[in-house]
Amino acid sequence: MKRLYLPLLMTVLFFSDSVFTTVFPEMAFDGKYFIIPRFFTVGLLLMAIFFDRNTAIKYGFLFGFLFDIFYTGVLGAYMFFLPLTVYIVSKLVKVLQNNLFILTFIVLFGIFLLELILFQLNVIIKRTEMDLTQFMSLRLGPTLLLNLIFYLLLALPLKSAFEKLQRIYND
Repeated sequence: MKRLYLPLLMTVLFFSDSVFTTVFPEMAFDGKYFIIPRFFTVGLLLMAIFFDRNTAIKYGFLFGFLFDIFYTGVLGAYMFFLPLTVYIVSKLVKVLQNNLFILTFIVLFGIFLLELILFQLNVIIKRTEMDLTQFMSLRLGPTLLLNLIFYLLLALPLKSAFEKLQRIYND
């Protein structure tokens, strides 16, 4: 039973992205800014740091596939780039100090990297008319701010949850 906690936690984070978007539509932010919740990505990156990188990569692949099917219509974008982001961030953590202050910047870098790669992919396949300057000011900045707030509110509880789950899985 306890082994279901990790999939349940990640599923809740996965659906929290769309719930946030439904509860706070872009009209609440003047309709000018694109604020993209990446709560699942934050949780996935923290899972890679505090639980297990390989498990986080598998979850990134699986939930990336689901994200592509349900939300984007471009099969493979999230399925490939979520695990890649997890891998890069986990390598950064090994090089840099592992405290919550430094991890804030590492997690934000992971979100920045994912957003930038997905933006470039959308430019290549002509699914966006936005240029890089508009992307940075209207989408990336607000997205990073929202996810920073989410990280600051839930980093410690998620860290604690992943460490407890690590002990459960090791027993």
